Amino acid sequence: MKTSTLSLLALALASTGLTSLPAAAQDDLQRGETVLERRRPEVEQLGVRAGSFLFLPRVEAGATYDTNVYATRDNHEDDVIWTVRPRIDIKSDFAAHALNFSASADAGRYNDHSGENYTDYALQAAGRFDVNKGGALDGQLFHRRNHEGRGDINSLSGYSEPVVYRTSGGEAGYTQRFNRLRARLSGSAQYSEYDDVGLIGGGIARQEDRDRWEYGTVGRVGYEFIEGYEAFVQGTYSWTRHKNDRDAFGLDRDSDGYEVVGGLATDLTGLITGEVFAGYMVRDYKDSRLEDFSGLSFGGRLNWAVTQLTAVSATASRQVRETTASPGFGTASSYTRTVFALGVDHELLRTLVLNGRLQYRQDDFNGNNRKDKVYTASVGGTYQMNRYLFMTSGYTYEKRSSNVGAAEYSDNLIYLRLGAQM
Repeated sequence: MKTSTLSLLALALASTGLTSLPAAAQDDLQRGETVLERRRPEVEQLGVRAGSFLFLPRVEAGATYDTNVYATRDNHEDDVIWTVRPRIDIKSDFAAHALNFSASADAGRYNDHSGENYTDYALQAAGRFDVNKGGALDGQLFHRRNHEGRGDINSLSGYSEPVVYRTSGGEAGYTQRFNRLRARLSGSAQYSEYDDVGLIGGGIARQEDRDRWEYGTVGRVGYEFIEGYEAFVQGTYSWTRHKNDRDAFGLDRDSDGYEVVGGLATDLTGLITGEVFAGYMVRDYKDSRLEDFSGLSFGGRLNWAVTQLTAVSATASRQVRETTASPGFGTASSYTRTVFALGVDHELLRTLVLNGRLQYRQDDFNGNNRKDKVYTASVGGTYQMNRYLFMTSGYTYEKRSSNVGAAEYSDNLIYLRLGAQM
């Protein structure tokens, strides 16, 4: 997606008569805590208490200026999108166990391109049951409604509107610690359902071939060989089953796959936390006309508290994803997505946090020669006016280059939102 500007932010802050404590006048970061997670008691959200649950409602409203609404290489069309984002989190504070709920929505209305209007939402319930001192059962259920943005790899230029889809599912797992040894076993299932979409000039592009169940089971065993360092091995088996036996081209896109990785998790005095891993993954398709995948798997995330006021985060991942859209070179079974990202958060003032993000993404289609590269850079900031009001603003630049010329685009987004919370 496309997002964030410091110039807008500066003007907005100036208009509010910003005064605040200097950033140095703060409590130290706690172990494993990031700058964004640091407690700020004088401005933090209080919520509404009901027994053992804390209700945390909030809403944001504002505008985003988009310089390339349809994510096209040429003939860019710009627009202003008015957005509203309500959210409520319900958190328990039991002495043992946990039960949490969340509900959120994201609605966007375009000034001139009303066909791009969207209303997304997400519902989730999550819980944990503490079986014993070192063991716990956990699980979650979710339902989401979303849309594919014009820059999405599966969004075709001939569509007259964004594709809307819904995803419902859940996950359950058990974690047990035995002194320095920790083991976890989990399973998940989710169903994705896509709405048909209109075509420019008339007609319908049916999307039911994309409706599918995705299942997975993960086992992991880790050993803390030195305090703060855990070596682990993890195995994943997953399978995908489509609602239709075959798609419009007579292809059976059902598949099975597995991944085996080894890695290192660290919590070095709370200054550096996260994990890195590498291994091997395989994806086999039932239809022999669809290309299988096998190759390197890797990923990880690291958070580094450089100082009490500045934190750096880095992430990397490599995944095989489903697709039915591969214009330019013919049928693809899937695409391999590789992502590297770097982020910086800096607490300039007690109530003002600035951020910057860089990301590189490469999508290689399996079964044809299409290759996409996406570069994203963003800057922004959030100013907490008081305990109940906040403001966030930013700028994002995104560019996709591809050996399919029609898939290339560049885009700029600038946004400003005001928020309220209880």
